[in-house]
Amino acid sequence: MNLRHSTAFRCAAGLALLLAAGCQTVAVPAAETPINATEEILSETPSEPTPPAEETPAGVYALSELPYEAPDGAFSVRLPAGWNCSEPAQLQVDCQSPDGIAAISIRMTNTGYEITDDALATFAHAEMVRAYADVKEYSEGEVLEESGIITVEADWRMGETYLSGADRFVREGATVVGVRTQAARESESNFSEIIPGILESITIDPVVMRSYPMYAHRFDYTAPDLFFDLEIPTAWVKFADAGTVMNTVMEGFLSPDQRASVQVAVYRRGSVITQTLKAEKTLEIMRAYYGFDLRVSHDKALPDGRERLAWSAERKGISGISYFDAYGGSLYVFSVVWEEPTEDIYLPVLEEIQESFKRN
Repeated sequence: MNLRHSTAFRCAAGLALLLAAGCQTVAVPAAETPINATEEILSETPSEPTPPAEETPAGVYALSELPYEAPDGAFSVRLPAGWNCSEPAQLQVDCQSPDGIAAISIRMTNTGYEITDDALATFAHAEMVRAYADVKEYSEGEVLEESGIITVEADWRMGETYLSGADRFVREGATVVGVRTQAARESESNFSEIIPGILESITIDPVVMRSYPMYAHRFDYTAPDLFFDLEIPTAWVKFADAGTVMNTVMEGFLSPDQRASVQVAVYRRGSVITQTLKAEKTLEIMRAYYGFDLRVSHDKALPDGRERLAWSAERKGISGISYFDAYGGSLYVFSVVWEEPTEDIYLPVLEEIQESFKRN
């Protein structure tokens, strides 16, 4: 499945683990009958009647002759002919077969730079954990890993319907193409025959892709004890720690290359936390996780009661911004962290995550 390149900056494009339906309908052009440049002169001999066009049998799928192209030209792809398609989000198109037994979702992610195979595996793991969190009887089948490509086949159940499908993640420069398919188990073999054609047809404009925010596909995350909500990239993998600091739970999300993260620590004391204890405990927690050489370069009180710290830790080569506040007998510390050489890459997406903060 080679993703193709062109001279106009266009390039074609275990794990613990559904497809989203769409919004607005996207018209998928039907195949047209070619028009001859020269008309045939009618002779006196009656012409043979033209046989009717053959219809595609039910349950057998074909691709549209003309590709679907994203409104800004970021990508194009040939979609299954006659399917119901929509754009539920930027850089994403979802389609469902008219008989309702098959579906496909295609979406692009700007990763900022070309990630490694290991980072691609982390990306795939995070996306699949989120996608299949609510399905039943998930059973992973064949897993294929090539340079820049990961394919995971699986079976699962939604309600009373047994489904088969696959997730494919293809690295193409600073873009990861995700293709998710599903079909009723008994018809999956018919559907799978058109997948190579879909993959071969994908083209990407890297210049347009770079204009999109990094890791723009997000989900709503609620901090422990329901203190606040954040919007986190779906491709960032979750981690947790409950033993580093007494009475403190830390959980967060790592970028696929593990060079940037979002972290939330909650300390539960069980009695009212004073202003002095709040400051002392916050620094204790931060130094335990980020290094005892941590130095605060900026401290600012915010109108909503939070305090904001900008800091760096030289031994680990990291910098970060942390927010902290106390509620009764609990204290939280919300931090965004990056390796110093990656500041220009990750600071924009980390700023977007900070701006998504919503107090509950």
